[in-house]
Amino acid sequence: MSKRAVAGLVTSAVLVLTGCAEDSDGQAEPASEVAAESSEVTPESSDAGELSELPHSGAPAVPNPLPESVLAGDPCDALTPDQVEMVLGAEVEGRASDLNELGPGCHWGNVEQTSAFQVRFHTVMKQGLSASYANAQQQAAHFEAIDSLADFPAVEFNDGSEDTGCQVVVGLADEYAVSIGAELGYDAQAEGQDPCEATVTVAEMVVENLKNNAGG
Repeated sequence: MSKRAVAGLVTSAVLVLTGCAEDSDGQAEPASEVAAESSEVTPESSDAGELSELPHSGAPAVPNPLPESVLAGDPCDALTPDQVEMVLGAEVEGRASDLNELGPGCHWGNVEQTSAFQVRFHTVMKQGLSASYANAQQQAAHFEAIDSLADFPAVEFNDGSEDTGCQVVVGLADEYAVSIGAELGYDAQAEGQDPCEATVTVAEMVVENLKNNAGG
């Protein structure tokens, strides 16, 4: 399994998912949203004991966890309006996108570019990053560990080089995590942007905001 090195948080006003397109408003449903997250749901196991202790399945421990209270708020507040505009190139309102199996989520989309991203708080299964190692690592064509994303262990995965979307899951503690799924827009695809690199950029913004909320 390969590992990605994260260069650091983007501070310039770049359009992370849309490339060089003009600003627009609207909502769009990312095509890879459901497919990417389906691999996060824990399947039935014949040996539940193996999954009872955290971390498991090769996932790293989280050395300096955030309090679970940072995930008690609304995922639609995970990014500021200015950050959303930086990512999508448009002023877009987030809308709730909850999954009973995983936890609360929020979705933003730029309809003209078909770029979109989603933030989800993984608070239901209490499996943290271990769920990704147990499931997504077996199912995804591309699965890569990230040693430190804003000081936390993470993984990225998608369906391979032809996929225009990516999912990043960040372990905030051994028991819970936050995921960011993103879909590149037309211009970003034409420019040859790496969807996972772009998603990591969004994930860094989200985690830094959560750290600030916790006073870290």
